[in-house]
Amino acid sequence: MPKQDFTDYEKRIAIDHERQCRTVLTTCEVWQECPLRKCRRDRACTGEMLVSAHQDRKVRVQRELGLSGKACSKLPRCIATIDASFFAAFTDRLDTLQKYLVANPTVILPSFDRYLKGRQLRRDTADP
Repeated sequence: MPKQDFTDYEKRIAIDHERQCRTVLTTCEVWQECPLRKCRRDRACTGEMLVSAHQDRKVRVQRELGLSGKACSKLPRCIATIDASFFAAFTDRLDTLQKYLVANPTVILPSFDRYLKGRQLRRDTADP
C-alpha cells in the first residue's frame, strides 16, 4: 500500500489548531497577563508557537493515524509553558470552541495574520 501524502491536510490542521488556540486565548483575555509585550500591545495572542509537552498525547494519536504529529504539537508560548491546572482550563475552553464550531459551521475565526506579520510599509510610497 503506497504511503499517502498528508502534507496539505496537515498544513490545514496546523492552521486551524493555531487559529483556535489564539482565539481562545484572545477571547479569554489572557493577553493581559502574558509576559510578552507584543501580546499586551496587540490585545491579542500573537506570541510564538512552541512545541509543548502538553500536546504529547495528541501527537501520539496523529502518529498512530499515519501523520507526522507536527500539526498539533505547538502551542502559544504562554500556554506551552504553563502548569497542568491552567492548561486543563485552557483545554476545556478549546473543546467548547470546537463544539461550537461543529454546531455552527458558517462561523469564521479571526485571522491573526496582520498581528503576526507586523506592520507593512505602504506600497505606493518610495522607501527613503
